[in-house]
Amino acid sequence: MLAEEGWTVRRSLQLLDQLESRRYRAQAVRIESRVAELLKNPFHAARSERLRHELAGLRSARVVDAARLIFRICQERRQLKEQRRLPLDCCLDNSTGDLTVNLPCLSEHYDDMPLDSDFGGA
Repeated sequence: MLAEEGWTVRRSLQLLDQLESRRYRAQAVRIESRVAELLKNPFHAARSERLRHELAGLRSARVVDAARLIFRICQERRQLKEQRRLPLDCCLDNSTGDLTVNLPCLSEHYDDMPLDSDFGGA
């Protein structure tokens, strides 16, 4: 976990694997700089937007090319009482602070997005 501007970020094992994959390896530094930008204001940076329908409770923000960073803001999910929609390990136990941004994965198309994320027990 890394705190920037008061926010804590949690990266899933899937995201870390994606950043090391052939597809994103060359862009990993650029993606991480976009993540740092996003943490300054996760509600609005990188044209962040709330997803709808079966992906409600998630947000996405463009990071590079067609890739979008999929993420959750704990504070928003608790205020909107969305903890049970596509829950992460931190959604149901309140042990994670409100100023936490969870980064499950990168996605170029929402239909191919993995809906289960492993944060390594963190």
